Amino acid sequence: MKKNLLLYGVFLCALSMSSCSGGSKSSHAMDNSSMSVENANEVMKYYETSLKVLKGLVDEDEIRAVLGYLDQKISVDSLPVMSQPVVPVQDTVFVSNPGNYFSENDRQNLKENYGRLFRSISAFYENYKTYRLYMQDQSYKKDNNALADKIRKEELLLSIALSEYKQVIFDILTPMVEWAKTALTPIEGNVKGK
Repeated sequence: MKKNLLLYGVFLCALSMSSCSGGSKSSHAMDNSSMSVENANEVMKYYETSLKVLKGLVDEDEIRAVLGYLDQKISVDSLPVMSQPVVPVQDTVFVSNPGNYFSENDRQNLKENYGRLFRSISAFYENYKTYRLYMQDQSYKKDNNALADKIRKEELLLSIALSEYKQVIFDILTPMVEWAKTALTPIEGNVKGK
């Protein structure tokens, strides 16, 4: 039980860290004058779509609830059916293929982290489904909860991975969004002089 509480504490710590937008620098820093308004608009569009996808797919409250259900070892009648959240396909395709307004390195990192995030969220909900079936069939009596324990550990690791992928995505996007906002904001001196 102490071990489960410790692992759950690690998860909560990872979740709280993922809620920050991060502050690391992008591998491709641009000066304010080098980002065109068109590129800045594309960066902002990508960022807003990313926020929508991440909020839709990685619901921290639901992930905590699933981990809580697994930790309680309660009967299947008490386990709610939870399906993987669905976001529009065009949004997932869009964030999986960042445009040339990002550096090659940033594009590659975004593709990789979104791919990992999508696979991890699918695995998370698939494991939960397996756990429910396992409890429903009362297979835990045959193997002394071996599969249940394995699924609990996997789910915790997947939840931490989801937080990390989300954080890396924000770390990549944050500097670019700052540059884009600056490029889209008119210079105060020009506005006052008119």
